[in-house]
Amino acid sequence: MKLGIIGLPGSGKTTVFRALTGGIEIEERRGHHEPGLGVVKVVDRRLDFLAAYHKPKKVTPVHVQYTDIQGLTGEGLPGGSIGDKFLAHLRPMDALVHCVRFFESGALGPAEPLRDFKAVQDEMILSDLAIVEKRLEKVTKDMQKGKKELHQEFDILQDAAKFLDLGKPLRLFSGKAEAEKLKGFSFLSSKPELILMNVGETLKPDDARRALDEIAAYIFNQPLMALDWLYADTEAEIARLSPEDANEFLSEMSLEQGAKDRIIKTSFQLLRLIVFFTAGDPEVRAWPLVKGSTALKAAGTVHSDMEKGFIRAEVVAFADFEEAGSLASAHKAGKVRLEGKDYQVEDGDIILFRFNV
Repeated sequence: MKLGIIGLPGSGKTTVFRALTGGIEIEERRGHHEPGLGVVKVVDRRLDFLAAYHKPKKVTPVHVQYTDIQGLTGEGLPGGSIGDKFLAHLRPMDALVHCVRFFESGALGPAEPLRDFKAVQDEMILSDLAIVEKRLEKVTKDMQKGKKELHQEFDILQDAAKFLDLGKPLRLFSGKAEAEKLKGFSFLSSKPELILMNVGETLKPDDARRALDEIAAYIFNQPLMALDWLYADTEAEIARLSPEDANEFLSEMSLEQGAKDRIIKTSFQLLRLIVFFTAGDPEVRAWPLVKGSTALKAAGTVHSDMEKGFIRAEVVAFADFEEAGSLASAHKAGKVRLEGKDYQVEDGDIILFRFNV
């Protein structure tokens, strides 16, 4: 799962990045405008249980990659765009973590979260509009050369341009067929977005919730949106501590859970992701999968050969496996079942794929 952290200058993107990754970067940045990359292992007690049972040579959790992306100015103008270099970093992202300032700043003045949120949204919409207009220009020329098969794309792009002209994000744009046609462009305003408010330590949780409620009212009924908040400065320090010290720190602050784990959970919900497991020798592994996906899709997630030669999936729910205490006992209790390619995988399923290539 790849998440890009965006926001206006001064919103605390890099501090949020440190809070969510523990400050550990894959490699040092080559310059101030280069993105920072950090990978976090998703803690899952079910994976730990399976690892203790199978004692494999390798245990692989789900990983979340955060990219701290520089480049948003908040000064998007008609006909302008965010910039190709910036877009190149954003396009591969599964979702955006939009950092919004909610603290006083000597340089920037009082916090205005809704204003700042709108500024970034407007700039992404303008960037998408520039891409649509550029593509429309090319499609029009190709159609004049006789490429009639481009008519459908032309119509959809025209509709998208009108939509963006009204200042609306493409995540609100009509039906599934249109969305599929536009998918290859990786438009920013169509990506799932987690609005993450960076709250000053002098403010109370209730203050943060009221500010979030104002943004929630503005984006009411928009799909693929989620909201959360954190004390980024404090969480950046907590993220560096041992689990024991971190829990003690959180308890003192009357916080039930650190932001790092909570934001991962929120991101999974935003992207409608579940986790299934493959377990045995030499590896026990957790795999992310979109909720509602079939056993055939899950097989392809593990390896393309498994999808091509799929025969059956041997499935046991984690809760049943844990209760039985062993695979043999789960079999004896009738909890292990054979499923076909159309079976919808459930969160926590342990799957052995039978295939032949």
